[in-house]
Amino acid sequence: MSEPISKKTLSELAESVVTIDKDRLMAMNSFAGNMPDPMYDTMTAALLLLGEEDPDLGGIYYSVTRNDGKGFTDLVVDYDPGDVSDATKAKAKELLSKFTLQYVERVNTMCAIVFEWAVAAANA
Repeated sequence: MSEPISKKTLSELAESVVTIDKDRLMAMNSFAGNMPDPMYDTMTAALLLLGEEDPDLGGIYYSVTRNDGKGFTDLVVDYDPGDVSDATKAKAKELLSKFTLQYVERVNTMCAIVFEWAVAAANA
């Protein structure tokens, strides 16, 4: 589902992403190459929107574990929809359209927060 799914603003959704406990983000490393598709596609779409050209599993892990001011949550806060091409937004929407928020939430509640932000960001 890539249509808007939240009544929250993009900045409110970004704030939700920022409040995700760092340990929960780091727990994604426990999937060790076997991340469920809803999580993988959500994180891939989010990283595409944040400027990663071709994110892979290693890139996802690297992004969420960075603490140098350029990590995942930092990039979400600094996100500017005007900096993202329509083609990139379309690619992100395609990845996100495979799932609903409820389905992603059942797979991983932390990832559902990212999913909700990514859908809003792709539609901004």
